[in-house]
Amino acid sequence: MQTDTPTLVFPSGKSRGWGPVDHMMHLMAQLFEAPLERPVLPQRSRLKIAQRHLFKARQGRAPGVIYLAKAPQDISHLLSLPEFDRPHRFRVLWIVDSFWTDRAPPSRLFSQFDLVIHMQKGEAEFYERMAPGRALYLGWGADVLNLGSAFAERDIDVLRVGRQPEAWDNDDHSFDLCQNAHLRFNGRPPFTPEDPGDPSADQRALMGYYARSKFLVAHSNLAAPAPYTHPTKEYITGRWTDALAAGAIVAGIAPHGDAGAEDLLWPGATLDFDRIDLQDNIARLAEAVSEWTPDRAMQNYRQALIKLDWRWRFAELAARLGLDAPKLTQDLKRLRHVIETVSS
Repeated sequence: MQTDTPTLVFPSGKSRGWGPVDHMMHLMAQLFEAPLERPVLPQRSRLKIAQRHLFKARQGRAPGVIYLAKAPQDISHLLSLPEFDRPHRFRVLWIVDSFWTDRAPPSRLFSQFDLVIHMQKGEAEFYERMAPGRALYLGWGADVLNLGSAFAERDIDVLRVGRQPEAWDNDDHSFDLCQNAHLRFNGRPPFTPEDPGDPSADQRALMGYYARSKFLVAHSNLAAPAPYTHPTKEYITGRWTDALAAGAIVAGIAPHGDAGAEDLLWPGATLDFDRIDLQDNIARLAEAVSEWTPDRAMQNYRQALIKLDWRWRFAELAARLGLDAPKLTQDLKRLRHVIETVSS
């Protein structure tokens, strides 16, 4: 086991919607007892990229580094960081939006990393080709242990968060129709002001809304496309995993086309719509709310503890790298204890 802790590198430049990833990186830093660096992503250096095509970065005694890339196209910018050339023990690349395979650089640049993590299971073949024997699938997760809940008392029947198809995008209209159906609707929650001293404040606030809700309305990127979503590949995001961690059921056209859905979802996790039709969707929700019981929240919370907690992902990473992480080990014991408690 390696006793020296790695350095985590998560480029700065927070974007709306990246709160779950922000929280994940801070949680990983805490559990690995590792420094978290937030450098400004530099411009792509042609000289450094040319060097990386010819030579692999040196390995040495400096602590290993785990680099987080929002998408594959960030790789060339990460390689341009001045610190990348230091002789590290290992270099790990963790790609969040790994479905953008058409934007990936040549495989030679992937050779700079000892491990390449992708978050979409359906891209396993591609990343194994880019990094033979060094690709690892770690699916989306949530901080279920610290931020999850199985609250029985929920004052929101239907919660809207994030990107929606046009029919669901007007919160005032949705509120009126839900009110007519005797449903308590809550529109898009406000963003929490950024606080450098508390980088997870926004994520905690959002998880609080999920914990108050019976159903979250969220739709697949193919059902609710946007300029920044993939036009043909369907994928699960943190909205699903976070809502489930807080005991909510996700209602909408779910991304069942994501190969990882078999690992991340379970019977009862979603209320599936067969089409986007506000009147019909609200009628389905009204029926589902009338049948809802607190057991549904407990079931989702329990399954999320077992399947979704980030600590399982971190443990797999630590085992792969041979890292000794005492705080992670302690939290895994706590996680197993909570699972036993809610399952008894």
